[in-house]
This record gives sequence, structure tokens and C-alpha cells, in this order.
Amino acid sequence: MDLPQEIERMAARRAAEGGYRDAADYVAQLVAADIRDASDDALEGALLEGLDGDGDEWSLEAMRAECHASLKAARGT
Repeated sequence: MDLPQEIERMAARRAAEGGYRDAADYVAQLVAADIRDASDDALEGALLEGLDGDGDEWSLEAMRAECHASLKAARGT
């Protein structure tokens, strides 16, 4: 990945200050943190959507079935 020189210098400085191996390791950590943040945002959105839902109560069995169906779909089985 090509970055502007100023960004490369800043990343190298921040990497050294933060105890990272190098600028690439620092940037990789930034990307990983961004992915975690996006996942957290998606989870929060789903939880808020559930709170604002239609008010139907779910039984434990219905929740379990929904989880199993989601896992099965994610695994492609």
C-alpha cells in the first residue's frame, strides 16, 4: 500500500511511541480496531432494533431455533 510520505512518517513515529514493531504493524492494528468498532456498531444497532421491535415476546425455544438457523446459514450447512 502506498501512503503519502507525511502519513508514513507519522505512522512510523506513532509506531515507535506505541511500542509497535513498525509502521505496518501499527496500521494493521488501526484497521483491526476499526473492524472491531464496526462490529460493535452493528451489534448495538441490532440490539436497539430489537428494543424498538414489534413487542412480540420470544420464548427460549424460539430464540434457540433462531440462533441455530443463523449458525447453520453462516456455516453453509
